Amino acid sequence: MDLERMAVRLRPRNPTEALDLGFALVREHAGSVYGTWLAAYLPIAFLTYALLWDHPVIAWCVLWWLKPLFDRILLALLSRSLFGEPTGPRAILGSPRQWLMGTRILSALTWGRFDFARSFHLPVHQLERSRGKAGRQRVRLLDRDARGSAVWLTFLLLGVELFLVIAVSIGLALLIPVQVPVENLLENIFRSGTSRDGALVGALLGTFATSLVEPVYVASGFTLYLQRRTMLEGWDIELRFRHLAERLAAPVASAAGVVAALLLACVLLPLPSVSHAQAEPPAAAPQKAAAKDPAKEIKAVLAQPEFGKTEMRKQLEYVGPKFDWKSDSKSKPWNFGWIEDLARLLAGIARYATWIVGGLALAVVLYLLARYARLRGFGAGQAERPDFLFGLDVRPESLPDDVAAVAAALAKEGRTREALSLLYRGALVRFLDQGMEFLRGDTEGDCLRKVEHNARDTARQYFRRLVSAWQSLAYGHRAVGAEAVVALAGEWRREFAGDAQAPR
Repeated sequence: MDLERMAVRLRPRNPTEALDLGFALVREHAGSVYGTWLAAYLPIAFLTYALLWDHPVIAWCVLWWLKPLFDRILLALLSRSLFGEPTGPRAILGSPRQWLMGTRILSALTWGRFDFARSFHLPVHQLERSRGKAGRQRVRLLDRDARGSAVWLTFLLLGVELFLVIAVSIGLALLIPVQVPVENLLENIFRSGTSRDGALVGALLGTFATSLVEPVYVASGFTLYLQRRTMLEGWDIELRFRHLAERLAAPVASAAGVVAALLLACVLLPLPSVSHAQAEPPAAAPQKAAAKDPAKEIKAVLAQPEFGKTEMRKQLEYVGPKFDWKSDSKSKPWNFGWIEDLARLLAGIARYATWIVGGLALAVVLYLLARYARLRGFGAGQAERPDFLFGLDVRPESLPDDVAAVAAALAKEGRTREALSLLYRGALVRFLDQGMEFLRGDTEGDCLRKVEHNARDTARQYFRRLVSAWQSLAYGHRAVGAEAVVALAGEWRREFAGDAQAPR
């Protein structure tokens, strides 16, 4: 490895700086990085979604599982970029031996898929081609001080992907004219089976977030690996010695430069060996060195307290201006007791605020758990039939004998709001008659979820269209044509007219 061609300045960095260097690396080569990613990722994504068109969540899972394959393409590009070699989709994808063969891709896609430090370990397998026992020892050595940062990077960027999906979903919900409840939108996005469109939108958003975040993940793991090797192998010191040797070998080097280099070399040379050479005759030293076991000597050296451990100390130090408090001996001493009182007051407020926030958080969690259990029907006993749901009268006696005919007549008179309200209430009453449990306090979203899970297919689809029309009119303030309401009334008759004759 020619360190002098490396485009990154080698110096000891802490893990946070190393990860930040990965972000900078992606910014520097954004065009080639994302161009190569899209050239490799999009065709496979299109093919996967085409083959699994009816199961978009499974298609997204397949693409998620194939991430290690695409990571190898990115690492090949980044490693080339680091040494100034030509990059681009054609150059990288045209050399699969560099990123596919001998890179342990099979293990990465099977038992090694859940490696939480995948991007950090990837250079070991792909660039060093270490495998077997040597590879495991190499990974353990690198993990000693950097695995925590690599795992933290994985979960951080996973959270970023999730945040992007939720943020774009909320943005879409705000742009839709109909005010769809956010909880319903998120549930549709992550739900499969009952709503293929919602699952498809969620899968596509997840694919988009992966395309945006994955190059950063690979680059940050790569720079963390470079930082770790710099610390272990002293790459920065090696480069300095090389530069020093070049200056010494230059024919036009000045005398001052030569003297300075010699002085620097004397300082950098290991002093114990110098004193050891002076203490013994020159002829006896090689014989003694040959008689000793190098492995034992290395162990003895590493056993000394200066080796084998890393100690980091942090402290806060005041660097602002300093004042001479002893200049006026007659003045009264300053009383800073009020600062202590203020600090105690703030600490007490913070303590009570923490308890209040914690109590509220616990109450929210309990409420959500109770709501989840209620929606899933985990509660015991028969619930009492409600008379009103979100302001709608759902008592059977509140309905006319022929709901569909009355609603159609209202729609023809231009009273579409009353017609849709009647159809909506009538559908809820029929679902209650069928044994579906709606509770007092249920929202429209709660009722829609229960219908989605319990009603037959045709009734479920009809109710979904009816609620959509009602929300467009009631919340979106968008007019619904009388013909559409009349059509809904006709469908209502086909779906629920037979239920009206059943015993209640």
